[in-house]
Amino acid sequence: MLGGINARELSGMEYLLKHSLVPPDMRVYTRGPRHPAEPVLQLCAPQFRSSGDISSHMRDVFEDTIREALLFPAPMLILVPDGFEFSAPLRRALPEAQRLAPVDRQILFMLITHHYNMVGEAEHARLLPDRETLARLEYPALLMALRAPTAQNAARKLQKLTRPRRPVREEALTLAEIGGNSAAHQAAAALAADVQACLQGTASWSDIPRSLLLYGDPGTGKTMLAQATARSAGLPIIIASAAEWQARGHLGHMLNAMLGTFSQAAAQRPCIVFIDEIDSFGSRDGRDQHNSNYRRQVINVLLKEIDKFLAVDGTLLLGACNAVDTIDPAICRPGRFDKVVELGRPHLRQVAHMLRQVFTEPEEVLGLARLCVGQTPAEIDATVRAAKATARREGIPFDASYFTAHLKCNRPERPALERRIALHEAGHAFVTALLLGASAVERIVITKDVGMTTRGTAIIEGTTHEFEGEMAILLAGRAAEHLVLGDVSAGSGGGPGSDLERATRLQLHCDQVFGLGIHGPAWLGEPDMARLSRADWDRVRVKLQQFEQNARDLLAPHRDLLESLAGALILQREMNAEELWPWLSQITGSN
Repeated sequence: MLGGINARELSGMEYLLKHSLVPPDMRVYTRGPRHPAEPVLQLCAPQFRSSGDISSHMRDVFEDTIREALLFPAPMLILVPDGFEFSAPLRRALPEAQRLAPVDRQILFMLITHHYNMVGEAEHARLLPDRETLARLEYPALLMALRAPTAQNAARKLQKLTRPRRPVREEALTLAEIGGNSAAHQAAAALAADVQACLQGTASWSDIPRSLLLYGDPGTGKTMLAQATARSAGLPIIIASAAEWQARGHLGHMLNAMLGTFSQAAAQRPCIVFIDEIDSFGSRDGRDQHNSNYRRQVINVLLKEIDKFLAVDGTLLLGACNAVDTIDPAICRPGRFDKVVELGRPHLRQVAHMLRQVFTEPEEVLGLARLCVGQTPAEIDATVRAAKATARREGIPFDASYFTAHLKCNRPERPALERRIALHEAGHAFVTALLLGASAVERIVITKDVGMTTRGTAIIEGTTHEFEGEMAILLAGRAAEHLVLGDVSAGSGGGPGSDLERATRLQLHCDQVFGLGIHGPAWLGEPDMARLSRADWDRVRVKLQQFEQNARDLLAPHRDLLESLAGALILQREMNAEELWPWLSQITGSN
């Protein structure tokens, strides 16, 4: 007897037994013949209703099948669903059921390796959830993950689908309590103010923007900002996500869950629907054709539901994603999402505002904020909680000095790396200022690990000169490192969105898409990195080396000032446009 089986999985178990697990010369019967001419396995499993439960009649039929099978000498396998109890006579007669082992990382690794025909070590092994997380894995979620085109994507999908549902906070923060002043915070505040105007009768629902899509790195607080918008507007919010809808099962169940979310919100209007991870839907025109029909159906229904939802007064739509460029354009067009705004990492002022909720002394808060700037709100919150827990275990009061020591202990000083990062970002800022003007540089942030420069773009009219300027700016960080330190690091490289990726893709687009390169006025289609010819790669390499040299030539006369700005960045960690002006105005001749 085999137990520990979900009733809904019985049919799948029977199929596996008949077609994969038993020897090919063995026949599987519900009731075996008395004198079989070949090996026979008698398989006994109950029938169940569509709801997943077993009626009393089905229970009786199942037990009758077992009794009849006992009359025959062939071996038996009885599949016992979870929660099923036999009548007393059978319970005494039958052996104890052997329970299926719970799914663990090894089982899942073997399943995915076999499913995707992989051999040897595989990258997906390290991406699989841990044992405790896998204990929450539901069968539909596993099936959904295995629809992914690659083993790595399947493992990442499992990570998403096994996350616990995030409850909506009863006492979410307001926008004022969050304290941000970025474009995303301003858009959220404007939306909340417009809603209040509608509720007070000074504006109509048809006259205000009613949707906002937030994008940015994980942990920047997109969900928190959506909840704060709802609380500041005084509206209920219903939080959903592509992963939660998909976890309901096959296409029909997923679409029913999606429709249920919008219907529930419409019934509670005025109400906000917040769709998290909206980039999980992908695009109907994406290159990945795996499950393209499924994806097309889902997006079509989502578009229809958004249109129907926003056609009713008192309905608002918020969304969040990491990669806005992967979303189907029809989802994020005006009329569905009226405004698409990036939510970046918090500025120094907002970090200080966050820490002020924990520490009271203004001088202490500013110093701590400089140590934390560049981190996401989620990272800062996790660091504070970890420090509090450590202080509690050690029996030491938790204060600003303890938190400072905790930060320095967990993030040791690496002055050489910090200087390289500061020079790298200063290089971006100087070349931007020289090509576009000092006011084009808005902000620089450095941490102990990375740096970020917020700036304008050189591409306005789309001329060759502008594209070359943009690529010089992208490679200016490497140029600054080489100029001052004599070598370059991997700081410009990495995944999508890195300086090197953007510069490489920009040069390829000039050649193959924009009609500004070696192929003249021809459109050759979107470049496929995996299929580029050796000649194309050689041309990209030569052009990028040329643009890096251009940036180095621009920086060389200002080396002393470049190093001076890098030193200031190491001390201040963040500098805004006003604080950068004394350096940038000197190299541009601005007053």
